[in-house]
Amino acid sequence: MRLSISGKVMMIYGSIFIIVIILTFSLSYFGMVGRLRSDLKDTHIALLKQIDDKIELVFRSTEKDLLNLSEQLEYVYFMYDSYDDVSQKYANFFGLSNKLKTMVHANNQFSSVFIYSNTSGDVLTDKAYINKNESEDHWLGSYLDMDGYTKWIATHKIWDGEKMQDVVTLIRPYPLISSPAYRKGLVAVNINEEVLYRMISDVFDGNQEGIHTFIIDDKGNIVTHDDKSQLYKNMTDIPYINRILGEKGSGQFAVEWNGGKQSIFYTKSNYTGWRIVSVIPETQLYHPLASIRNLMIGIVVLMVVLALSVLFYVNRRTFRPLDRLANKMTGAFKPMKPEHAARLDYLETVFDQMFMDREQLEQRVRDSKPILKWRIVMDMLAGYRTEYSSVSIQLEFTGFPLHPSMFVVCTAEIEKEGSMSSKDETLYTYVFCNVAEELINMETAGIAIDLGSGRSAIIFSFAEGDVEQNHLHALTILELILDIMKHQFGLCVTAGVGRCYFDMKDIPTSYEQSQKALQYRMVFGSHAVISFEDLIGSDNQYYYRLIKMTERIIEALRHTEIEKIRITVALLYQEAIGNSLSPELIRHLSYELVIKSLQAIAVTGIETDEVLDSMGNLHERMNLCHDWKVLEQIVLDVLTQIASKVKEKREQRGSNKLIEAMLIYIEEHYRESEFSLAQLADQFELTPTYISKLFKEHTEKNFIDYLIETRIKAAVGLLIDKNRKINDIAEEVGYNNTRSFLRAFKKYTGMTPSEHRDWMLDTNAEITVE
Repeated sequence: MRLSISGKVMMIYGSIFIIVIILTFSLSYFGMVGRLRSDLKDTHIALLKQIDDKIELVFRSTEKDLLNLSEQLEYVYFMYDSYDDVSQKYANFFGLSNKLKTMVHANNQFSSVFIYSNTSGDVLTDKAYINKNESEDHWLGSYLDMDGYTKWIATHKIWDGEKMQDVVTLIRPYPLISSPAYRKGLVAVNINEEVLYRMISDVFDGNQEGIHTFIIDDKGNIVTHDDKSQLYKNMTDIPYINRILGEKGSGQFAVEWNGGKQSIFYTKSNYTGWRIVSVIPETQLYHPLASIRNLMIGIVVLMVVLALSVLFYVNRRTFRPLDRLANKMTGAFKPMKPEHAARLDYLETVFDQMFMDREQLEQRVRDSKPILKWRIVMDMLAGYRTEYSSVSIQLEFTGFPLHPSMFVVCTAEIEKEGSMSSKDETLYTYVFCNVAEELINMETAGIAIDLGSGRSAIIFSFAEGDVEQNHLHALTILELILDIMKHQFGLCVTAGVGRCYFDMKDIPTSYEQSQKALQYRMVFGSHAVISFEDLIGSDNQYYYRLIKMTERIIEALRHTEIEKIRITVALLYQEAIGNSLSPELIRHLSYELVIKSLQAIAVTGIETDEVLDSMGNLHERMNLCHDWKVLEQIVLDVLTQIASKVKEKREQRGSNKLIEAMLIYIEEHYRESEFSLAQLADQFELTPTYISKLFKEHTEKNFIDYLIETRIKAAVGLLIDKNRKINDIAEEVGYNNTRSFLRAFKKYTGMTPSEHRDWMLDTNAEITVE
């Protein structure tokens, strides 16, 4: 049978098209597969090395932080347990605890920091102080004799003062370079196992479905694993683990495991000696290759079909199926009669699927707007994005465009009265952000996000006006927002507001200021808008005056005047709050008042350690206070308890007529510059040693201290007369040497006589005006 010219043309050109397409496919596929296989292996090894580099960077930063900590004086005192008295010990604990907290807060990777003193047996963490009698588990002590100067411990459980946690720990001895026999203690930084694993998941962008990536130490123990049930297990019973432990560096091999072929990728850390292992099913590893193969086969089939179809229809001069496809893509498709239907109809299904995929992609983009908005704002607050041009398009896409200048940041927190569930907390924070954005964007432009734990951040931006005007505008809007939350939802919200800045790069500064202002809710109370401007210069201006007020409290404590103590303590805290003292200084003032009180009663023979033990962990209780009234009550309860013990001690001691006679004699002769203990002993025909012992037992002071206090009190009374010279006052109270008088006066009052006179005159003037 002879073929027509058209038949020959179709056969020859059809064969040529098919051969060219198949050859092109074969060369492309086999050339691509080998390269992609190698690229996939190199990519997974590179990811493991990237994890290793990331972990090493964090671990070396941790070692640097420990080296900086070991240089702190409080750290050395704690290790050697070297203190002059109890007050210095607890003051040192207070300072060291604050530095540990700062260290933990400044490093998001840290879970907790433990300091163990082998000298005292005590353990101090950023959350608690545990003395050697209270601690149930001195786990750090077992590493005192460890080899080397650093040791990384695989995942283990510890109690950090609040809860049990799975942590990886870095231990360093003190002194830093010392053999076991000369070590005074240890310091340990704990990194939560979840944080360590998050470093792995961040590198994989969280896409680890079907992939098991974990870390083992040099003995095969699990350090971190995506399957948390594997923690604390030893994996040396698995054959490929033993093979990995015997290898050096990085590599890849395949094994039969769990009913399928698995690709094992591993790398060894030169820093910790740990192995980072990734187990991937080969079906999943080479799934991209299978997809490429299927796609290319599909393309080949499609090209063959298209080539033959085009050849056939061109040869037959019919383009209706192609016209219908083109019409459908342009939205002008019109149904054709069944007898004219083409065999290219399946292309319509392909393009239908493309349209469906496009719609699904658009829906996903719309659903991702809140996450994109949160990410952009967090980058702005952290200072990662400092140019308006870098965020303007994304903010417009989320529906919350900002003006290019004049920014104010606010941090707000919902007051958690009673027991509020985390679900309700998240819901109320979402409501607050919506209300804030609605009201702000009615006046200017702004955006709000949820920071978690009932906190939210708001960024205001203004198109016009100066810095002060815009700052006031932001405060006004916030007060309106808080009122709406109070009246419509019954929620108390406290807001801290930073300064207004012109450039976007200063947003992190305004954010930090707003967080500091929010801390002042202890001073300003809940449900308030607290501006950072209100805090400027208020911390230290009146602190010394308040320290002087504590002397009155201690004096009342010595005389066991409980009612006077109550009144003076109330005045002290009213003065602190009225002068906007920072929460940190208020806590420090409270703790110093307690310590001074304990020092004052130590001379009475009362055991201060027993008093401290009866108060519980006073330092921790004060740190957890967020209401100044609660803090005031704690201090008042402590002082009342101390006064009761002093009164009880004095009642047991009774009175002494001989001492009373001596006190009268001192009052009559303290102005004599030669007056001494020997003169007093001659007067009462007793030995100086006996008088000194008897005097201290009944007056709770040494003779010389009592004499100096008597003279200084008399000098204070004379200083009221501003016409009296300092030299004359010194001679009148028994000092021939003016320099000795000045030294004694400053020691007992904290000021020079001239400064004290000015202070008294200013105080009297204020009282007169009032």
